[in-house]
Amino acid sequence: DDVSGDGFVFKHLEHLKLCACKKDSSTLLGQLLKNSPNLRVLDISHMESHDDDWRNEMVCWNQPSSVPECLLSSLQILNWSRYFGRPQDRDIAVYILKNACRLKTATILADTRKFHVSNLKMIKELTLSSRASSTCELVFVEDNIEAEPEAEAEAESEAESESFWERKLIDLYNRFL
Repeated sequence: DDVSGDGFVFKHLEHLKLCACKKDSSTLLGQLLKNSPNLRVLDISHMESHDDDWRNEMVCWNQPSSVPECLLSSLQILNWSRYFGRPQDRDIAVYILKNACRLKTATILADTRKFHVSNLKMIKELTLSSRASSTCELVFVEDNIEAEPEAEAEAESEAESESFWERKLIDLYNRFL
């Protein structure tokens, strides 16, 4: 039972960080959700250094034929950095909110600059979507502060460290209090 028909089952994976910069990112996400029954934390990001190749951007979301076990029983935290509000982003976020029965927090760091999707539209779409967890808190932060080139390079190197998410979320949260 260690291997599914599509690959390995990651029984001990509890925290997944996925960069959603490639065309097949949504397919990979679906497979990882399906094959990670004990996933508790899902971090989805889009690295700014990957912005150069627009041909590699994530395409539409094909939701799994059955709801992954981790959404039904273990996923508690969703963090999405540089959420653009495109249809494929929205479809993934809504699917997770609709099916993650134990989700406690969904933190969305919105980037309204790249695709010019309004903050209000993003908030409305996600807030009005149904949620499987009645206790899920949706935290929405707009990240449209223009960074200097030196600060961008420093932020990219920070992304590789374990505490990047904690510092980024606390900093952005404090800015908007």
